[in-house]
Amino acid sequence: MSSSASSVVNGGISFWYADDGLPAVREPLSGDATADVVIVGGGYTGLWTAYYLKKAAPFLRITVLEQKFCGYGASGRNGGWLYNGVAGRDRYARLHGREAAVRLQKAMNDTVDEVIAVAKAEGIDADLHKGGVLEVATTPAQLARLR
Repeated sequence: MSSSASSVVNGGISFWYADDGLPAVREPLSGDATADVVIVGGGYTGLWTAYYLKKAAPFLRITVLEQKFCGYGASGRNGGWLYNGVAGRDRYARLHGREAAVRLQKAMNDTVDEVIAVAKAEGIDADLHKGGVLEVATTPAQLARLR
């Protein structure tokens, strides 16, 4: 681990940026710009939106605006894992029915496979490994939530 990684503050930049260095700073927009679609935020939601819009309509001029750099913020600090869990799944099933909850869970499962497929199709070396998840409780309240 580099010395920069050891000084990473929780909630700051990701471990990978701290270890490998920050991306080069790009010049801000110099004035007015024209685009068909402008996406504010270069996190997972913004970048996946841009990706699929471009796949669906390659002629679109898409601009992603990000205050810091793509992958900054929560999307860059997720620990590098894909997770199919649904917070509050039991409550969701009570409110919307069991079949809706099953569809939601299947959609969440599919998102993991989709990220893996896109990384492979785009030649992105993301060091992917599809495994499982280990959920740990260290307090009675956490254990109750896990159950």
